[in-house]
Amino acid sequence: MSKIWLDVTTMLAWRRPAVGIVRTEAECAAYGLQNVEPGSAAIHFCRFDAVDGYLAVDPSAVRAALARIEGKLAPITNETTSVAPPAAACPAVPLEQRCKRWVLRLIDRLPARFRVSAFNFASKRKESFGAALRGYRELRHALKTFMLPPQSGLAVPPPQLLEKSARRAAAPFSAGDVYVSMGLDWDQKDLVYLYQQKRTLGFKVLLFCYDVIPVKLPHLCVGDVAASFAHYFANVAWCADEVLCISECTRHDLRVLLDDLGTPQPPLSVIKLGCQLPAMAARDAAADVAEVLEQRYILFVSTIERRKNHETLYRAYTRLIEQGEEDLPLLVFVGMPGWGVNDLLADLCFDPRTKDLIRMLNHVADADLARLYRRALFTIFPSLYEGWGLPVAESLAAGKFCLASSAASIPEVGGDLIEYVDPWDIPAWAERLRWYFNHPDLLAEKERQIRQAYQPTSWPMCAQKILAHATGRISSARD
Repeated sequence: MSKIWLDVTTMLAWRRPAVGIVRTEAECAAYGLQNVEPGSAAIHFCRFDAVDGYLAVDPSAVRAALARIEGKLAPITNETTSVAPPAAACPAVPLEQRCKRWVLRLIDRLPARFRVSAFNFASKRKESFGAALRGYRELRHALKTFMLPPQSGLAVPPPQLLEKSARRAAAPFSAGDVYVSMGLDWDQKDLVYLYQQKRTLGFKVLLFCYDVIPVKLPHLCVGDVAASFAHYFANVAWCADEVLCISECTRHDLRVLLDDLGTPQPPLSVIKLGCQLPAMAARDAAADVAEVLEQRYILFVSTIERRKNHETLYRAYTRLIEQGEEDLPLLVFVGMPGWGVNDLLADLCFDPRTKDLIRMLNHVADADLARLYRRALFTIFPSLYEGWGLPVAESLAAGKFCLASSAASIPEVGGDLIEYVDPWDIPAWAERLRWYFNHPDLLAEKERQIRQAYQPTSWPMCAQKILAHATGRISSARD
């Protein structure tokens, strides 16, 4: 029987609360572990290693990664060793991932006031760190070949490299199988190698596109990424038998981009992401979350980076304060600090007008995030551009009204149930925030409409649709 291979490279290496891409991969893996119908294609798991290529992953390693991401197991740190899965279930971690983990641990041990600056310093130098690791490998290879030159005059690679090359060529896939990847492929995979394996072994490839923002709006991303991401999307077009997009907006953007690049146009389908919230755990909320839950607050869930547009909300709050608005609720940012926000974070730290009104929370567990959604006055989402807009869907799933940006795919998510504001219009944000602060009866009516009309997509439903596309590809392969 043909197999569906779910690539879990991203979730196996993840050591923080799940973001959208990690959530998608993890939820699909969880569904694959628990809900395979008898007689359907067998679901297997794999990961990509830069040296060894594609390797099968035991389900026990997937379960351990899911438990860690869901907060049922603590992350592995220098202080605790009681949560690691059995050694046989632990895949070897690439050197790049180990170094990244070491850097993050080091940053976590710094005093709180230095962490954001250290994180941004390291993020901006990611390419340099990668070049240094590649140089280290080249130097190590040069020293080995210098000390142990080939016995003949032929340029024969050393046995260790021949062995690694042979292992990398031995992918576990077979003709008629389907390989499905939903993770950080541009950062962790080699699509040229995947294409070579596909041509050799005869399996099908199903890839994801979350957005084309690095090409469409490169100024909102780290560094000069437009050319490298254009190259990545060209490889996607050549490699994939089908690409699943997370919105009509993303599908349109990708189609336009592939036309501009002159690449093949694989079938592009739309999959709506899940948005259901986990049940609130019996345990108490974390101390910083519990403190927020006892106050009036509005909620913005997102990584703190330029594209997400936290700046507009900060400016809207300062505008309300200057206009004499009193008794403002807390403005709560839930997300890790990203790039391009050093000046904003400094303003939030030192501006006496908003210092006690804006709260930042990170490393928030899923159960605590559910609590924050359900007890918020309402949510806000002023993002400049989105491939989908998962926090808007999560807000609606929690029965909460959202005041959101009108950009890109966000109206696909909220429909007529929420209100939209131009993401750059600070006076409009201030005015609409004031309106909803002063009209709790209107908010209650909005929530009633949401509870009656919104039909959330569960993560099992999302995973089921993804696997249905994979199964369709298996059927066509057999035919």
